[in-house]
Amino acid sequence: MDQQTFTYVLLGALAMALLVAAFTDLKSRTIGNKLNLAIAGGAPLFWWATGLDLWPGVGIQIGIAAATFAVCALFFAIRQMGGGDVKLLTALALWFPPTNFLGLVLIMAMLGWVLTLVMGIWGVARSNVVGAKPVRDTALLVACTLIAANFASAVLGGPKLAIPQPLVDSLGTSGDYAVLIALIPIAILAVVTLASIRIIRRHNHSPRIPYGLAISMAGLWIVGGSLFSGFGPALAG
Repeated sequence: MDQQTFTYVLLGALAMALLVAAFTDLKSRTIGNKLNLAIAGGAPLFWWATGLDLWPGVGIQIGIAAATFAVCALFFAIRQMGGGDVKLLTALALWFPPTNFLGLVLIMAMLGWVLTLVMGIWGVARSNVVGAKPVRDTALLVACTLIAANFASAVLGGPKLAIPQPLVDSLGTSGDYAVLIALIPIAILAVVTLASIRIIRRHNHSPRIPYGLAISMAGLWIVGGSLFSGFGPALAG
């Protein structure tokens, strides 16, 4: 087996491991140490298969992983991330170069945001808080989630609902109007986020941010793109 073929075998194995991580996180909200260790242990094989130099290549990967662990440990300390989530993201940091890993983190954030809203919908719909209006608030939260999903899709290069072109044309092409147009999605995003938080808190619901599932899905996104775009050789170069 040549090194390029071995590279794609390793990426396929990583994809299967991420599927297992996503399943176990959904089922038990835990990601096993053995699975995280296996993912981390596959990174040196990937370095060898892609011809990554010890310096600065491997050094950069270890540095990214160390920085990732340090930041995630802070989230763990304030109980915003689980131990398995910290280990999984740190293990993945050993695989991907800086640009790809930043993409993974962005995708993770977008997916985690939308998944948190989806979990919020589930909690609000089952709310029994006296005086609350679960039907109305569930409908509002669904609308907020759809807007958030559209924004996330746009950021990640997927289908989106853009600002109507007639509205853009009516505002003209001056610099001030261009800034206004650029600020519209940000303003909508802020309103949606704040409204969602208020609705969820109104029902005394604190949805657990599904970091494990979001990390796994983001990793699969990057791996999928890698398998189709020849990521292994690019890393080696």
